[in-house]
Amino acid sequence: MIRSFLLDMVGYCLISLPFYMVIRMLYMRKQNKNWSREIVMMLFFLYCVSIFSQTIIPNFYIDEGRVIFDTSNAFIRSNFTPLTTIRLYYDQLDGPIAQIAFYNLVGNIVLFIPFGFFMPLLWKKLRSWRKMHIIAFAIPLFIECTQYFIGRSIDVDDVLLNAIAIVLGFVMYKVLHRLRKFVIDK
Repeated sequence: MIRSFLLDMVGYCLISLPFYMVIRMLYMRKQNKNWSREIVMMLFFLYCVSIFSQTIIPNFYIDEGRVIFDTSNAFIRSNFTPLTTIRLYYDQLDGPIAQIAFYNLVGNIVLFIPFGFFMPLLWKKLRSWRKMHIIAFAIPLFIECTQYFIGRSIDVDDVLLNAIAIVLGFVMYKVLHRLRKFVIDK
């Protein structure tokens, strides 16, 4: 299951990386280059491609040369009641779907931590708690709303878990930033 997701992510990254590099080189040709920042920016781009490839791109398959989008039963599987899915998966951590429950709960958190870390690292304007809390809800809300319109199942609990993850990533950024200042000041 995880292997399939990772292979999909790598495929989308390999397809999008040359486009990113060309666009970024054209943009940066007349500016001073900070190569360490550019590497972090590229990693953040690849991370975003990976996340969006698994959340926003509609499920599809190719049949006789035609692309078929699979939207069957997506709205039936949707959850608009907060904490319903979280409770269901938490209760199943020792049950028959323990592995699915674990991957869903932990995956929704772990996969979104880098947003909270990379964004303030790359953009100074995003280093305040207020802005990061807004971003923490805006990104997952955008993803879930987009999923609604492309026929994928949506879950309000994903917004909650993803927002918590982004805030955790921001806390990690803040801690590492303070440690860095503490070590440099000594």
